[in-house]
Amino acid sequence: MSYAFSPRTRPWPAGPERARGRERGVASLVVVFLLFVFSGLGLSMILLSQAYLRMNAYRKFSVFLDYASENGIKRGLSDLTAWLESSGPAVPIATGRLEDLRKDPPAVFPLLLEEALGAGFPRLLRESADGSSWESLSTCGFKRVEDRGSYCRILAGLRIESSGGWSRLPPKRVSSLEGTLGVLAGYLPLPSIPLLINKEMTGTEKGGFMKANGISFLSGNGNVLAPAFVATGSAIIPKDATRLAAKALDVRIFTPQDLSPALLRAALGLEPSEDPVPDGVYLIKNDLGLGGIFVQGDAEEMVLAIDGDAQAIAIRMEDREWSLRYSPARSRTDFRTPDAVYSYDLVPLGIIIVNGRIEALGGGIVKSDGTVTMVKDREIPAILAGVSLTIVSSDRITLASHLILQGARWQEGIPYVKESQSQLVIFSTGRDFISQAELDGKIDVDGGAPDELKVQASLTAGNGDFEIAGSGKTVEVLGALHAAGYKGNGNSLRIAPDERLAGGGPSDDVPLTAEPRLSVYSLKVLAWKEHE
Repeated sequence: MSYAFSPRTRPWPAGPERARGRERGVASLVVVFLLFVFSGLGLSMILLSQAYLRMNAYRKFSVFLDYASENGIKRGLSDLTAWLESSGPAVPIATGRLEDLRKDPPAVFPLLLEEALGAGFPRLLRESADGSSWESLSTCGFKRVEDRGSYCRILAGLRIESSGGWSRLPPKRVSSLEGTLGVLAGYLPLPSIPLLINKEMTGTEKGGFMKANGISFLSGNGNVLAPAFVATGSAIIPKDATRLAAKALDVRIFTPQDLSPALLRAALGLEPSEDPVPDGVYLIKNDLGLGGIFVQGDAEEMVLAIDGDAQAIAIRMEDREWSLRYSPARSRTDFRTPDAVYSYDLVPLGIIIVNGRIEALGGGIVKSDGTVTMVKDREIPAILAGVSLTIVSSDRITLASHLILQGARWQEGIPYVKESQSQLVIFSTGRDFISQAELDGKIDVDGGAPDELKVQASLTAGNGDFEIAGSGKTVEVLGALHAAGYKGNGNSLRIAPDERLAGGGPSDDVPLTAEPRLSVYSLKVLAWKEHE
Protein backbone atom coordinates (compact mmCIF):
# COMPACT_ATOMS: atom_id res chain seq x y z
CA MET A 1 0.00 0.00 0.00
CA SER A 2 1.25 3.30 -0.97
CA TYR A 3 0.93 6.24 1.58
CA ALA A 4 0.68 9.87 0.79
CA PHE A 5 3.07 10.58 3.65
CA SER A 6 5.86 8.80 5.40
CA PRO A 7 4.68 6.14 7.79
CA ARG A 8 7.34 7.08 10.23
CA THR A 9 5.48 10.31 11.08
CA ARG A 10 2.20 10.48 12.86
CA PRO A 11 -0.64 12.13 10.99
CA TRP A 12 -2.40 15.27 12.16
CA PRO A 13 -5.21 14.23 14.35
CA ALA A 14 -7.83 16.19 12.54
CA GLY A 15 -6.05 18.28 10.02
CA PRO A 16 -4.52 21.78 10.36
CA GLU A 17 -7.86 23.58 10.53
CA ARG A 18 -8.95 21.61 13.56
CA ALA A 19 -5.62 22.19 15.33
CA ARG A 20 -5.92 25.90 14.82
CA GLY A 21 -9.41 25.84 16.35
CA ARG A 22 -8.14 24.14 19.44
CA GLU A 23 -5.31 26.73 19.90
CA ARG A 24 -7.90 29.56 19.68
CA GLY A 25 -9.87 28.16 22.62
CA VAL A 26 -6.87 27.98 24.99
CA ALA A 27 -5.97 31.64 24.34
CA SER A 28 -9.49 32.69 25.30
CA LEU A 29 -9.17 31.00 28.64
CA VAL A 30 -5.86 32.72 29.26
CA VAL A 31 -7.28 36.09 28.28
CA VAL A 32 -10.32 35.61 30.50
CA PHE A 33 -8.06 34.61 33.38
CA LEU A 34 -5.83 37.65 32.91
CA LEU A 35 -8.87 39.92 32.66
CA PHE A 36 -10.12 38.46 35.91
CA VAL A 37 -6.76 39.04 37.61
CA PHE A 38 -6.34 42.57 36.38
CA SER A 39 -9.96 43.41 37.16
CA GLY A 40 -9.42 42.17 40.69
CA LEU A 41 -6.28 44.23 41.00
CA GLY A 42 -8.09 47.26 39.63
CA LEU A 43 -10.99 46.83 41.98
CA SER A 44 -8.57 46.36 44.88
CA MET A 45 -6.73 49.55 43.94
CA ILE A 46 -10.05 51.39 43.70
CA LEU A 47 -11.09 50.11 47.12
CA LEU A 48 -7.68 50.94 48.58
CA SER A 49 -7.81 54.41 47.02
CA GLN A 50 -11.25 54.98 48.48
CA ALA A 51 -10.03 53.81 51.89
CA TYR A 52 -6.95 56.01 51.59
CA LEU A 53 -9.07 59.02 50.60
CA ARG A 54 -11.41 58.36 53.50
CA MET A 55 -8.49 58.07 55.92
CA ASN A 56 -6.99 61.31 54.61
CA ALA A 57 -10.34 63.01 54.87
CA TYR A 58 -10.72 61.72 58.42
CA ARG A 59 -7.23 62.98 59.28
CA LYS A 60 -8.00 66.32 57.68
CA PHE A 61 -11.26 66.66 59.59
CA SER A 62 -9.53 65.51 62.78
CA VAL A 63 -6.87 68.19 62.31
CA PHE A 64 -9.59 70.79 61.77
CA LEU A 65 -11.27 69.68 64.99
CA ASP A 66 -7.96 69.75 66.83
CA TYR A 67 -7.29 73.26 65.58
CA ALA A 68 -10.75 74.42 66.60
CA SER A 69 -10.48 72.90 70.08
CA GLU A 70 -6.96 74.27 70.50
CA ASN A 71 -8.14 77.71 69.43
CA GLY A 72 -10.80 77.54 72.11
CA ILE A 73 -8.17 76.94 74.81
CA LYS A 74 -5.82 79.60 73.47
CA ARG A 75 -8.52 82.22 73.02
CA GLY A 76 -10.05 81.41 76.40
CA LEU A 77 -6.67 81.77 78.11
CA SER A 78 -5.91 84.97 76.19
CA ASP A 79 -9.29 86.47 77.09
CA LEU A 80 -8.86 85.54 80.75
CA THR A 81 -5.31 86.92 80.84
CA ALA A 82 -6.33 90.23 79.25
CA TRP A 83 -9.17 90.62 81.74
CA LEU A 84 -6.97 89.91 84.77
CA GLU A 85 -4.16 92.19 83.54
CA SER A 86 -6.58 95.07 83.03
CA SER A 87 -8.45 94.74 86.31
CA GLY A 88 -6.45 92.35 88.52
CA PRO A 89 -3.54 94.27 90.13
CA ALA A 90 -4.13 96.12 93.41
CA VAL A 91 -7.92 96.56 93.26
CA PRO A 92 -9.55 98.16 96.35
CA ILE A 93 -11.63 95.90 98.59
CA ALA A 94 -13.79 96.50 101.64
CA THR A 95 -11.94 96.44 104.97
CA GLY A 96 -14.23 93.82 106.52
CA ARG A 97 -13.81 91.37 103.68
CA LEU A 98 -10.44 90.18 104.97
CA GLU A 99 -11.99 89.04 108.26
CA ASP A 100 -14.84 87.37 106.37
CA LEU A 101 -12.28 85.52 104.28
CA ARG A 102 -10.49 84.24 107.37
CA LYS A 103 -13.77 82.87 108.79
CA ASP A 104 -15.04 81.05 105.69
CA PRO A 105 -12.52 81.09 102.82
CA PRO A 106 -14.35 78.77 100.34
CA ALA A 107 -17.60 80.74 100.58
CA VAL A 108 -16.15 84.26 100.67
CA PHE A 109 -13.46 83.87 98.00
CA PRO A 110 -15.86 83.85 94.98
CA LEU A 111 -17.68 86.89 96.39
CA LEU A 112 -14.38 88.67 96.97
CA LEU A 113 -13.31 88.08 93.37
CA GLU A 114 -16.67 89.23 92.01
CA GLU A 115 -16.73 92.40 94.13
CA ALA A 116 -13.17 93.35 93.19
CA LEU A 117 -12.93 92.24 89.55
CA GLY A 118 -16.54 91.95 88.43
CA ALA A 119 -18.53 88.92 87.34
CA GLY A 120 -15.67 87.14 85.65
CA PHE A 121 -16.35 83.49 86.52
CA PRO A 122 -17.62 81.37 84.94
CA ARG A 123 -16.28 83.06 81.82
CA LEU A 124 -17.80 81.93 78.50
CA LEU A 125 -16.34 82.69 75.07
CA ARG A 126 -17.84 81.67 71.68
CA GLU A 127 -16.12 82.38 68.36
CA SER A 128 -15.99 81.08 64.78
CA ALA A 129 -13.84 81.58 61.69
CA ASP A 130 -13.53 79.95 58.22
CA GLY A 131 -16.02 77.19 58.96
CA SER A 132 -14.51 76.35 62.35
CA SER A 133 -16.13 77.21 65.66
CA TRP A 134 -15.08 76.90 69.27
CA GLU A 135 -16.41 77.53 72.73
CA SER A 136 -14.44 77.85 75.96
CA LEU A 137 -15.59 78.00 79.57
CA SER A 138 -13.24 79.25 82.32
CA THR A 139 -13.95 78.42 85.94
CA CYS A 140 -12.08 79.17 89.16
CA GLY A 141 -12.34 77.37 92.48
CA PHE A 142 -10.83 77.92 95.91
CA LYS A 143 -8.02 75.53 96.96
CA ARG A 144 -6.27 76.90 100.04
CA VAL A 145 -5.39 80.09 101.94
CA GLU A 146 -2.35 81.17 103.97
CA ASP A 147 -2.87 83.89 106.60
CA ARG A 148 0.13 86.25 106.60
CA GLY A 149 -1.24 88.63 109.22
CA SER A 150 -1.83 91.83 107.29
CA TYR A 151 -2.95 89.94 104.20
CA CYS A 152 -3.95 86.50 102.97
CA ARG A 153 -2.30 84.55 100.18
CA ILE A 154 -4.83 82.45 98.28
CA LEU A 155 -4.29 79.63 95.80
CA ALA A 156 -7.17 78.93 93.44
CA GLY A 157 -7.62 76.22 90.84
CA LEU A 158 -8.24 77.30 87.25
CA ARG A 159 -9.89 75.17 84.55
CA ILE A 160 -10.62 76.06 80.94
CA GLU A 161 -12.78 73.60 78.95
CA SER A 162 -13.00 73.98 75.18
CA SER A 163 -15.01 72.25 72.45
CA GLY A 164 -14.21 72.78 68.77
CA GLY A 165 -16.21 71.86 65.67
CA TRP A 166 -16.29 72.18 61.89
CA SER A 167 -19.28 73.13 59.80
CA ARG A 168 -19.18 69.92 57.71
CA LEU A 169 -19.00 67.53 60.65
CA PRO A 170 -21.37 66.97 63.56
CA PRO A 171 -18.72 65.68 66.04
CA LYS A 172 -16.91 67.97 68.50
CA ARG A 173 -13.37 67.77 69.84
CA VAL A 174 -12.92 68.58 73.55
CA SER A 175 -9.79 69.95 75.28
CA SER A 176 -9.11 71.15 78.81
CA LEU A 177 -6.46 73.21 80.57
CA GLU A 178 -5.59 72.99 84.25
CA GLY A 179 -3.82 75.82 86.06
CA THR A 180 -3.62 77.91 89.21
CA LEU A 181 -4.31 81.50 90.19
CA GLY A 182 -2.32 83.23 92.92
CA VAL A 183 -4.26 85.96 94.75
CA LEU A 184 -3.31 88.36 97.56
CA ALA A 185 -5.98 90.12 99.61
CA GLY A 186 -5.60 92.66 102.43
CA TYR A 187 -2.85 95.18 103.15
CA LEU A 188 -0.54 93.98 100.42
CA PRO A 189 3.27 93.89 100.62
CA LEU A 190 4.46 96.54 98.19
CA PRO A 191 7.27 94.31 96.79
CA SER A 192 4.53 92.15 95.26
CA ILE A 193 3.74 95.02 92.83
CA PRO A 194 6.56 95.32 90.23
CA LEU A 195 5.85 98.94 89.27
CA LEU A 196 3.63 101.51 90.99
CA ILE A 197 3.35 105.20 90.11
CA ASN A 198 1.07 107.39 92.19
CA LYS A 199 -0.73 108.90 89.20
CA GLU A 200 -4.02 108.01 87.57
CA MET A 201 -3.45 106.58 84.07
CA THR A 202 -5.41 104.51 81.57
CA GLY A 203 -3.98 101.42 79.92
CA THR A 204 -2.96 103.37 76.84
CA GLU A 205 -1.43 106.13 78.94
CA LYS A 206 0.61 103.61 80.92
CA GLY A 207 2.08 102.20 77.72
CA GLY A 208 2.95 105.70 76.55
CA PHE A 209 4.46 106.56 79.94
CA MET A 210 6.79 103.55 79.85
CA LYS A 211 7.86 104.22 76.26
CA ALA A 212 8.47 107.93 76.85
CA ASN A 213 10.57 107.25 79.96
CA GLY A 214 12.57 104.30 78.65
CA ILE A 215 11.03 101.80 81.10
CA SER A 216 10.76 98.12 80.21
CA PHE A 217 10.08 94.82 81.94
CA LEU A 218 12.31 91.75 81.93
CA SER A 219 10.48 88.54 82.67
CA GLY A 220 11.64 84.96 82.46
CA ASN A 221 9.40 83.03 84.86
CA GLY A 222 6.47 80.74 84.12
CA ASN A 223 3.84 83.34 84.94
CA VAL A 224 1.36 83.85 82.09
CA LEU A 225 0.40 87.30 83.38
CA ALA A 226 2.52 90.24 82.29
CA PRO A 227 4.29 92.17 85.09
CA ALA A 228 1.83 94.52 86.77
CA PHE A 229 2.08 98.28 86.33
CA VAL A 230 -0.23 99.98 88.82
CA ALA A 231 -0.99 103.65 88.19
CA THR A 232 -3.45 105.12 90.68
CA GLY A 233 -4.14 108.50 92.18
CA SER A 234 -5.20 107.06 95.53
CA ALA A 235 -2.84 106.99 98.51
CA ILE A 236 -1.67 103.41 98.13
CA ILE A 237 1.95 104.12 99.22
CA PRO A 238 2.23 104.49 103.02
CA LYS A 239 3.51 107.76 104.48
CA ASP A 240 5.10 106.24 107.56
CA ALA A 241 6.85 103.09 108.71
CA THR A 242 5.40 102.84 112.22
CA ARG A 243 5.11 99.05 112.14
CA LEU A 244 8.72 98.55 111.02
CA ALA A 245 10.07 101.14 113.49
CA ALA A 246 8.19 99.51 116.38
CA LYS A 247 9.64 96.11 115.46
CA ALA A 248 13.19 97.41 115.10
CA LEU A 249 13.03 99.34 118.40
CA ASP A 250 11.11 96.57 120.17
CA VAL A 251 8.50 99.02 121.50
CA ARG A 252 4.78 99.46 121.05
CA ILE A 253 3.90 102.26 118.65
CA PHE A 254 0.26 102.48 117.60
CA THR A 255 0.48 105.81 115.77
CA PRO A 256 3.49 107.76 114.46
CA GLN A 257 2.92 110.41 117.14
CA ASP A 258 3.60 107.84 119.87
CA LEU A 259 7.34 107.84 119.14
CA SER A 260 8.38 110.63 121.51
CA PRO A 261 12.00 111.51 122.38
CA ALA A 262 11.48 109.98 125.83
CA LEU A 263 10.20 106.68 124.41
CA LEU A 264 12.96 106.61 121.82
CA ARG A 265 15.69 107.26 124.41
CA ALA A 266 14.34 104.43 126.55
CA ALA A 267 14.39 102.06 123.58
CA LEU A 268 17.97 103.08 122.75
CA GLY A 269 19.18 102.57 126.30
CA LEU A 270 19.91 106.27 126.92
CA GLU A 271 19.30 108.07 130.17
CA PRO A 272 15.72 109.37 130.62
CA SER A 273 15.25 112.87 129.26
CA GLU A 274 13.10 114.95 126.92
CA ASP A 275 16.18 116.08 125.03
CA PRO A 276 16.60 115.00 121.40
CA VAL A 277 18.54 111.83 120.73
CA PRO A 278 22.19 112.61 119.86
CA ASP A 279 23.28 111.86 116.31
CA GLY A 280 24.78 108.41 115.96
CA VAL A 281 24.15 104.72 115.28
CA TYR A 282 22.44 102.58 117.94
CA LEU A 283 22.11 98.80 118.09
CA ILE A 284 18.92 97.93 119.94
CA LYS A 285 19.44 95.45 122.75
CA ASN A 286 17.39 94.34 125.74
CA ASP A 287 16.89 91.36 128.00
CA LEU A 288 15.31 89.37 125.15
CA GLY A 289 18.20 89.84 122.72
CA LEU A 290 19.07 92.17 119.87
CA GLY A 291 16.68 94.31 117.88
CA GLY A 292 17.32 96.41 114.81
CA ILE A 293 19.57 99.41 114.16
CA PHE A 294 18.54 103.03 114.68
CA VAL A 295 20.44 105.90 113.06
CA GLN A 296 19.78 109.45 114.22
CA GLY A 297 20.96 112.06 111.73
CA ASP A 298 22.14 112.04 108.13
CA ALA A 299 24.32 109.13 107.02
CA GLU A 300 26.95 110.34 104.59
CA GLU A 301 27.59 106.78 103.46
CA MET A 302 26.10 103.34 104.10
CA VAL A 303 28.00 100.41 102.65
CA LEU A 304 26.85 96.78 102.56
CA ALA A 305 29.43 94.03 102.10
CA ILE A 306 30.07 90.32 102.69
CA ASP A 307 32.89 89.28 105.03
CA GLY A 308 33.21 85.49 104.80
CA ASP A 309 30.09 84.10 106.48
CA ALA A 310 29.14 87.48 107.96
CA GLN A 311 27.10 90.42 106.74
CA ALA A 312 28.95 93.71 107.12
CA ILE A 313 27.32 97.14 107.36
CA ALA A 314 29.33 100.35 107.64
CA ILE A 315 27.72 103.73 108.40
CA ARG A 316 29.70 106.97 108.25
CA MET A 317 28.56 110.29 109.69
CA GLU A 318 30.92 113.25 109.34
CA ASP A 319 34.27 112.02 110.72
CA ARG A 320 32.84 109.05 112.65
CA GLU A 321 32.19 105.48 111.59
CA TRP A 322 30.15 102.58 112.94
CA SER A 323 30.42 99.03 111.58
CA LEU A 324 28.32 95.97 112.26
CA ARG A 325 29.28 92.40 111.36
CA TYR A 326 26.98 89.49 112.13
CA SER A 327 27.09 85.85 111.14
CA PRO A 328 23.80 83.92 111.18
CA ALA A 329 25.73 80.66 110.83
CA ARG A 330 27.82 81.29 113.97
CA SER A 331 25.19 83.40 115.76
CA ARG A 332 27.82 86.06 116.35
CA THR A 333 27.65 89.87 116.17
CA ASP A 334 30.44 92.44 116.48
CA PHE A 335 29.44 96.11 116.74
CA ARG A 336 32.25 98.64 116.45
CA THR A 337 31.54 102.25 117.46
CA PRO A 338 33.91 105.26 117.56
CA ASP A 339 34.31 104.62 121.29
CA ALA A 340 34.21 100.83 121.82
CA VAL A 341 33.66 97.36 120.39
CA TYR A 342 30.77 95.16 121.54
CA SER A 343 30.34 91.45 120.87
CA TYR A 344 27.21 89.29 121.23
CA ASP A 345 26.37 85.63 120.74
CA LEU A 346 23.20 86.73 118.97
CA VAL A 347 22.24 88.26 115.63
CA PRO A 348 20.18 91.46 115.19
CA LEU A 349 16.98 91.98 113.29
CA GLY A 350 17.57 92.93 109.69
CA ILE A 351 15.87 96.34 110.00
CA ILE A 352 17.77 99.64 109.82
CA ILE A 353 15.82 102.79 110.71
CA VAL A 354 17.46 106.08 109.66
CA ASN A 355 15.90 109.29 110.95
CA GLY A 356 17.59 111.41 108.28
CA ARG A 357 19.08 111.10 104.80
CA ILE A 358 21.28 108.42 103.29
CA GLU A 359 23.51 110.37 100.95
CA ALA A 360 25.26 107.35 99.43
CA LEU A 361 24.05 103.75 99.62
CA GLY A 362 25.82 100.91 97.84
CA GLY A 363 27.77 97.68 97.97
CA GLY A 364 31.45 97.23 98.65
CA ILE A 365 34.22 95.02 99.99
CA VAL A 366 35.93 94.37 103.32
CA LYS A 367 39.66 95.08 103.14
CA SER A 368 42.34 93.10 104.96
CA ASP A 369 42.43 95.70 107.75
CA GLY A 370 38.65 95.33 108.30
CA THR A 371 37.69 98.59 106.59
CA VAL A 372 34.47 98.46 104.55
CA THR A 373 34.84 100.39 101.28
CA MET A 374 32.27 101.12 98.57
CA VAL A 375 33.08 99.72 95.11
CA LYS A 376 31.71 101.18 91.88
CA ASP A 377 33.92 99.73 89.17
CA ARG A 378 32.62 96.14 89.34
CA GLU A 379 29.59 94.11 90.40
CA ILE A 380 30.18 92.54 93.80
CA PRO A 381 27.53 90.71 95.89
CA ALA A 382 26.75 92.83 98.93
CA ILE A 383 23.96 90.94 100.74
CA LEU A 384 24.87 87.59 102.31
CA ALA A 385 22.86 84.53 101.26
CA GLY A 386 20.00 83.99 103.70
CA VAL A 387 20.08 87.58 105.02
CA SER A 388 17.08 89.89 104.65
CA LEU A 389 17.66 93.62 105.11
CA THR A 390 15.06 96.39 105.30
CA ILE A 391 16.47 99.94 105.19
CA VAL A 392 13.97 102.66 106.09
CA SER A 393 14.89 106.33 105.90
CA SER A 394 12.77 109.35 106.77
CA ASP A 395 14.46 111.46 104.09
CA ARG A 396 16.04 111.05 100.65
CA ILE A 397 18.05 107.95 99.73
CA THR A 398 20.74 108.11 97.03
CA LEU A 399 21.92 104.93 95.33
CA ALA A 400 25.63 105.21 94.55
CA SER A 401 26.71 101.67 93.63
CA HIS A 402 25.55 98.13 92.85
CA LEU A 403 23.44 96.24 95.38
CA ILE A 404 23.49 92.54 94.48
CA LEU A 405 22.35 89.47 96.40
CA GLN A 406 24.82 86.65 96.90
CA GLY A 407 24.07 83.66 94.68
CA ALA A 408 22.23 85.63 91.99
CA ARG A 409 22.93 84.55 88.42
CA TRP A 410 22.06 86.06 85.06
CA GLN A 411 20.70 84.07 82.11
CA GLU A 412 20.23 85.96 78.86
CA GLY A 413 20.21 89.20 80.79
CA ILE A 414 17.56 88.07 83.28
CA PRO A 415 18.59 87.59 86.94
CA TYR A 416 17.48 84.49 88.85
CA VAL A 417 17.36 84.19 92.64
CA LYS A 418 14.47 81.73 92.98
CA GLU A 419 16.23 79.51 95.52
CA SER A 420 17.64 82.42 97.55
CA GLN A 421 16.25 83.49 100.92
CA SER A 422 17.91 86.90 100.73
CA GLN A 423 15.89 90.07 100.37
CA LEU A 424 16.65 93.79 100.29
CA VAL A 425 14.00 96.45 100.84
CA ILE A 426 14.73 100.19 100.60
CA PHE A 427 12.01 102.58 101.79
CA SER A 428 12.08 106.38 101.99
CA THR A 429 9.04 107.54 103.98
CA GLY A 430 9.33 111.32 103.54
CA ARG A 431 8.34 111.95 107.16
CA ASP A 432 10.45 112.50 110.28
CA PHE A 433 10.00 109.64 112.75
CA ILE A 434 9.82 111.92 115.80
CA SER A 435 8.48 115.33 114.72
CA GLN A 436 6.38 113.96 111.82
CA ALA A 437 7.63 116.84 109.64
CA GLU A 438 7.31 116.36 105.87
CA LEU A 439 10.67 115.58 104.23
CA ASP A 440 12.02 114.81 100.78
CA GLY A 441 10.99 111.18 100.58
CA LYS A 442 12.54 110.27 97.25
CA ILE A 443 15.03 107.74 95.94
CA ASP A 444 17.53 108.79 93.30
CA VAL A 445 20.46 107.31 91.43
CA ASP A 446 23.63 109.35 91.86
CA GLY A 447 25.16 110.88 88.75
CA GLY A 448 28.47 109.19 89.62
CA ALA A 449 26.91 105.72 89.94
CA PRO A 450 27.96 103.02 87.42
CA ASP A 451 26.43 103.38 83.97
CA GLU A 452 25.14 99.79 84.12
CA LEU A 453 23.74 99.88 87.65
CA LYS A 454 22.20 96.72 89.11
CA VAL A 455 19.97 96.99 92.19
CA GLN A 456 18.37 93.80 93.48
CA ALA A 457 15.83 95.31 95.84
CA SER A 458 12.31 96.60 96.31
CA LEU A 459 12.49 100.40 96.14
CA THR A 460 9.74 102.57 97.62
CA ALA A 461 9.72 106.37 97.60
CA GLY A 462 6.87 107.24 99.92
CA ASN A 463 6.70 110.97 99.33
CA GLY A 464 8.73 111.72 96.22
CA ASP A 465 10.02 110.65 92.83
CA PHE A 466 12.45 108.03 91.68
CA GLU A 467 15.05 109.91 89.65
CA ILE A 468 18.09 108.81 87.64
CA ALA A 469 20.71 111.56 87.53
CA GLY A 470 23.36 111.88 84.84
CA SER A 471 23.15 110.52 81.30
CA GLY A 472 23.81 107.31 79.39
CA LYS A 473 22.71 105.10 82.28
CA THR A 474 20.81 101.83 82.32
CA VAL A 475 19.45 100.92 85.73
CA GLU A 476 18.33 97.32 86.28
CA VAL A 477 16.03 96.75 89.23
CA LEU A 478 15.48 93.13 90.22
CA GLY A 479 12.44 93.44 92.41
CA ALA A 480 10.05 96.36 92.36
CA LEU A 481 9.75 100.15 92.20
CA HIS A 482 7.12 102.37 93.82
CA ALA A 483 7.15 106.15 93.72
CA ALA A 484 4.96 109.23 93.48
CA GLY A 485 6.58 110.03 90.13
CA TYR A 486 9.46 109.13 87.83
CA LYS A 487 12.23 111.20 86.27
CA GLY A 488 14.45 109.23 83.94
CA ASN A 489 16.26 112.21 82.39
CA GLY A 490 16.76 110.25 79.19
CA ASN A 491 18.21 107.19 80.95
CA SER A 492 16.82 103.64 80.75
CA LEU A 493 15.15 101.61 83.48
CA ARG A 494 14.64 97.86 83.24
CA ILE A 495 12.60 96.08 85.90
CA ALA A 496 12.86 92.31 86.38
CA PRO A 497 10.08 91.26 88.80
CA ASP A 498 11.28 88.88 91.51
CA GLU A 499 9.00 85.84 91.44
CA ARG A 500 9.60 85.28 95.16
CA LEU A 501 8.32 88.76 96.02
CA ALA A 502 5.13 88.35 93.99
CA GLY A 503 3.59 86.17 96.69
CA GLY A 504 4.93 88.12 99.67
CA GLY A 505 8.65 87.32 99.71
CA PRO A 506 10.93 85.55 102.19
CA SER A 507 10.55 88.31 104.83
CA ASP A 508 7.51 90.18 106.17
CA ASP A 509 9.59 93.27 107.06
CA VAL A 510 8.31 95.25 104.09
CA PRO A 511 6.06 98.31 103.62
CA LEU A 512 2.39 97.53 103.10
CA THR A 513 -0.27 99.29 101.06
CA ALA A 514 -2.06 102.09 102.92
CA GLU A 515 -5.46 100.48 102.25
CA PRO A 516 -6.70 96.92 101.67
CA ARG A 517 -6.35 95.70 98.11
CA LEU A 518 -6.74 92.54 96.03
CA SER A 519 -4.14 91.50 93.50
CA VAL A 520 -3.98 88.54 91.12
CA TYR A 521 -0.24 88.08 90.94
CA SER A 522 0.14 84.70 89.26
CA LEU A 523 -1.48 82.59 86.55
CA LYS A 524 0.31 79.34 85.78
CA VAL A 525 -0.55 76.48 83.42
CA LEU A 526 -0.09 72.99 84.86
CA ALA A 527 -1.55 70.64 82.22
CA TRP A 528 -3.19 70.65 78.79
CA LYS A 529 -5.30 67.61 77.86
CA GLU A 530 -6.89 66.55 74.57
CA HIS A 531 -10.08 64.43 74.64
CA GLU A 532 -11.78 62.61 71.76
